Amino acid sequence: MADRLTQLQICLDQLIEQFCSTLNYVDKHHDFIPTEIGEEKMTDPLATIIPEEEFNGAINELSSDLILKTRQILTVIDSLPGVGVTKKEQVEKIESLQIELTKVEKEKKAAIKRKNELLDWINELILEVADGIAKSRD
Repeated sequence: MADRLTQLQICLDQLIEQFCSTLNYVDKHHDFIPTEIGEEKMTDPLATIIPEEEFNGAINELSSDLILKTRQILTVIDSLPGVGVTKKEQVEKIESLQIELTKVEKEKKAAIKRKNELLDWINELILEVADGIAKSRD
């Protein structure tokens, strides 16, 4: 799973795509309604006008999708570290993590050193066993 900032960026990109798709849908499928009394109804040969009930249903669905995506974005924002945490608390947390990282790094170095020592010991043991087998065959 991606980190929270990447999730936020993905959600924002998706929201922008949804906005564009919604505007495109409205542009292509809306009916032309005169704005003033007595004005002629306009037409567009490139528009595919759909029945009002179907159009309103699609608009409601598209609006719900936009609202859900907005809520998802707000949830991701609320989960970001530092939200509702003071600067002092953030600095203390970073210092605590640095101390823990230093400790883990020392443990890692000790484990690598121990691994190398054991590897050397095993190699010596293998050589001794091989040498013993070779001498016993003489």
